Order: sequence, then C-alpha cells, then structure tokens
Amino acid sequence: MGMHRTTYELSVSKSIRSFIFTTLAVSSPFYLSSLGYNSIEIGIALFVSMVSSTLFVYLFPVIKIRNRTRAFTLAALLSFSLVLLILYHGIIFYIVAVIVGGISLSGRDLTANLAIEQYAISHYETDRRSKNHAFSVYNFSSYGVGAAASASLLLYRVPDYNLLFFIDFVMAVAQFIPYAMVKFPEVEKKKINVVMDQKTSGNVRSMKYLFSMDALGGGLVNTAILSLWFKYVYNITLSEAGIIFLIVNIVTALSILLSSKLSNRMGVVRTMVYTHLVSNVFLILIPIYHSLVISELFLFLRQTTSQMDVPARDSFTNTIIPGEYRIKANSVFNSVRTGFQVPGPLISSILIDAMPATVFYSAGSIKMAYDLLFFRKYRNFRDA
Repeated sequence: MGMHRTTYELSVSKSIRSFIFTTLAVSSPFYLSSLGYNSIEIGIALFVSMVSSTLFVYLFPVIKIRNRTRAFTLAALLSFSLVLLILYHGIIFYIVAVIVGGISLSGRDLTANLAIEQYAISHYETDRRSKNHAFSVYNFSSYGVGAAASASLLLYRVPDYNLLFFIDFVMAVAQFIPYAMVKFPEVEKKKINVVMDQKTSGNVRSMKYLFSMDALGGGLVNTAILSLWFKYVYNITLSEAGIIFLIVNIVTALSILLSSKLSNRMGVVRTMVYTHLVSNVFLILIPIYHSLVISELFLFLRQTTSQMDVPARDSFTNTIIPGEYRIKANSVFNSVRTGFQVPGPLISSILIDAMPATVFYSAGSIKMAYDLLFFRKYRNFRDA
C-alpha cells in the first residue's frame, strides 16, 4: 500500500524546519561564545530559549483557528524570527527571535507544528503498516536534511552568522510551499468537546509522565549541549562541529529507515525499548576516555539506534489514542517533551563547567529508567 501524498508534503515541511533547527542548535554555542559569553552563560541563554519555546508550544494550541491557518501562522512567525536574527545581533535579540519563532535550540523539531502534522498523517494513513512506514519517512527526511544542514556548516571555517541566518530565512519561507499543497483535516466539531474515556485518559496520563522522564534525560544532551560539550572539552571549531553532526545525522537517518521494518517484525513497543536501551549504553560511554576520536565513535554508535524509537513512538501514540483525541494528546505529549527539556541546558552547562563526564552519566541513567518503566507498562500492547 502506497503512502498518501500528505505524508510526503509534511515530510518536506518537517525537513525544512530540521535544517533550520540543526544549524541554529549546532552554531548557537559558537555564536554566543563569539559575543564573549562563557559556558554557564551560554547554558543560561539556552535555558531561557527553551523556556520560551516551551511556552510557545503550550499556548499556541489554545488559539481557536483552523489547522491550515495554524500551519501558515507558524511558518510566518518562524520566517519573521530569522529576519530579526539577520538585522539585530546580541544575546537579547537572539532570545527574542527564539521566542517569536518558537525555535527549539535542542536541535530537534519540538514545535507546535508536530501536533497538526502528526494528526494529518494518522488521518490519511489508516493501515498499521503504512502508518509505521509513513512515520519512518516523516522522521527520516528530517534527519536526512539535518545531515545536509550539518554539512553546510563545513563552509564556515571563518563563521559568517549573517549568511547562516539568511539561508535559514530562505528555508523558512520555503515552508509555505508544502503547506499550500496539504489538505489539512479538521477534527469534527461535535467530537472536540467529548470527554476522554477512562482508558484513553489513563493512557495519556501515563505516557505524559513517561515521556517527561525521557525528555528530562534528553534535554541534558540535546544538540546544542553536545556542541557546547565538544567545544568546551576538545576546543573544536564550528566547521569541525559540522563534520561531527553531519555523521550523526547521516547515521540517524539511515537507522530510522530500519525502524518500520523492526516495528512490523517485533512490534512498536519492543522496537522503542530495545533500540533505546542500546543507545543509552553508548551514551554513557561517550566521556569514558579523554579522546576526541573515541568520544565521537561512541556518539556515532549511540546514533545508530537512538532515534529508532521515534517513528515507532509516533505510530504507537497515534494508534493507541482514538482519532478524535489525537491532536489534543499529541499537543500534550509535545508540550511535555519540550517542557521537561527546559532544565537540561542550565544543568548541563553547570556540569560541563565542573564535571563534564557527568552530563552523559546522568542523561543515560534517566533515559534507561524510562525505557524499563515504559516496557513494564506497555509490553502487552498489540499493534492494531
């Protein structure tokens, strides 16, 4: 069964955002460092940015507008925020731009767009296998373009941040093209105010708590923090960071292609848990030896499985939650994942300044605890 064209169109949209967020996340420690800020001050700036982007994700779904209008508004705000970055320099303007555009400096697309796009895909992809494959393509395109974004940073041996922001602006404007082609489905009005049944409400509540654990651990080692850690510990350049994250995104993109095959073979829950556990072992090993090559090697090994749970998780949540509640549930999950990443940059920057290796030990332990608790709760789930 072929995928619906909406999956391809929204995959393009997600890819565009991934290009922007990857370049901003990897470059943010270098940009802010060029303005004279140290690692803790950079961590504070990233923390403030995460707070603002989280509030954006929480508050935007409250606005009562159609999904199509919502998508265009998000694209317009992102474009305008990049204009601000081009015209004005300094940490205050950087934070203002992040607030206006709802930009995630985690390097991942944790924005208000996701709830709309995931609902649209699950609306058109009703078959289990096609849904698993659709979310694999949706996430693969994101990391594939993330690799291209990282490769673009190789050009900045002498960083030109204005050029970087301009390219991101052009990409943001390009997001209007796929959105113009998509026929966004709307939730039936008569179903919007229906109270969730007890089972669905319980699942949303349980997953909210579980995803918060994963997000808390992930926030300690997001792209911006990894970039800051390698810069602080090994004194790498922006161009060298581009090489690291080029490989990271290529490996991640290739691994995501296998996610749907594993999900179809052993189920989405086992795919989520088993691959995630392996990745977290490698995460803990990253700082074991003080060697740039060995740290890079364990980072790349971690990426071979670290995001294979994402398509499986998207398929899982958009299967176990009934269709009429999916936008609301996805908004809750995205808000939780964004919100619990907020403390990460501040905590990690302090740890990096004091005991750099503990960043990875803390993140890996929290994320492994999430894996085991999730498996205990949902191990008996059977794909529809």
